[in-house]
Amino acid sequence: MGAAMDLYRGKRISADEAAAMVRSHSTVDYYAFSVSSRYLDAALAKRAGELEDVTIRSEIRIAPPFQTFMADPEGKTFRLETLFMGPIELMVPADRRAYTPARLSEFERLFVSGDLTTDIAAFMVSPPDNDGYLYFCPSPSLALVDARHAKCFMAEINENLFPIAGSEERRIHISEVDYVIEGDNPPLMPLPRVQPTPITEAIARHIVGELFDGACLQIGFGDIPDAVAELIIHSDLKDLGIHTELMGDGIMNLYKAGKITGAKKQLQPGKITAGIAFGSQDFYTFMRECPDLYMTVSSYTNNPTVIAQNDHVVGINAFLDISLAGDVNAESVGGQTFSGTGGHLDFAIGAQGSKNGKSILCGPSTYVQKDGTRVSRIVAALPPNATVTTPRSCMHYVCTEYGIVNLRGRTLPERAELLIGIAHPDFREALIRDAEQMGLWRPRNRR
Repeated sequence: MGAAMDLYRGKRISADEAAAMVRSHSTVDYYAFSVSSRYLDAALAKRAGELEDVTIRSEIRIAPPFQTFMADPEGKTFRLETLFMGPIELMVPADRRAYTPARLSEFERLFVSGDLTTDIAAFMVSPPDNDGYLYFCPSPSLALVDARHAKCFMAEINENLFPIAGSEERRIHISEVDYVIEGDNPPLMPLPRVQPTPITEAIARHIVGELFDGACLQIGFGDIPDAVAELIIHSDLKDLGIHTELMGDGIMNLYKAGKITGAKKQLQPGKITAGIAFGSQDFYTFMRECPDLYMTVSSYTNNPTVIAQNDHVVGINAFLDISLAGDVNAESVGGQTFSGTGGHLDFAIGAQGSKNGKSILCGPSTYVQKDGTRVSRIVAALPPNATVTTPRSCMHYVCTEYGIVNLRGRTLPERAELLIGIAHPDFREALIRDAEQMGLWRPRNRR
């Protein structure tokens, strides 16, 4: 530890000294989630108006807002590039932000290939352990490739972060760090759970009906995943495994209830495999103490070939809109990107490649627009400006509160009939008329 600490002490600089190294026309990568840059961001905000054309890259920031953009309301210095749009990114004016579409499994390759270049990467890591390793807690997803492929990596030390279990890519040695910035050690931001509604509980019941003992789940964060987890806890299901992009409170609760053993997994048997983690404060305590975590990078968790090596994978993801042909939009509203591709397509392909695997895309049958108008999520065709996140050729199960249907191997008219059958009843007749005009409704189709 002595030599490692000597290295550590020799690399310490202040946040203001770090900000002084940023040049005009450079790219500064803040990484993502609850460990996105805080110290450099605040110091760099002081240089608003002094620098020109500085790109801030983000992958989805979980609080607080960017100090840099708050200090630059006229957009003279900073602009944003993001690989996944979240609420904090959406606070940046639309004319000063840009989205880079890519599957999460491919993000690391963008850095390795040089398609994405970084002058300075700065984000939070744990203090060094006795061997000099700093941990990408709680989400190693893209962190190592981000740090290693930047021209300069500045480690923002947060004493509230801790070592996590998993692959070697979950950490970096102090010898690979260019500079160390110490600060006020903010706590990991807990995310409140969204309480399930009768609609999301109905969706969860349909999904749980498709599960079986020994299934390997990909399940994320939100009201539907939490409702699915709660139903599983009170079911007879057992020996479940986890290989997922994102883990949160639902997976913690399943583990504590004894539902997750990982005994039937082919990869990391007995372990919970994930690349990203966020949830409640209890969840972060669970991460610190759980002996069965395997945190690793998204080029592994989200690689469809890797996913398919586990048997009985069930991937559960959400959709915003789906056409009668089966094309799915999961990231844009009215032509504006509100999230990202993420692992949607990765797990749609990977789960179906798994022995006895299932890909399930789910969501409420309707949503309410700002003007109070209720709109169907099942539509005749996606609008011209909508994103196709998962194409019709990769579709399997679709679920709403009105049921769950299997589109794989079904013709376009058959798909139209199946999807209309799980649409909200108020919209079914209009969808049938649309299907007739599109040649997707045949005499043998049922009304």
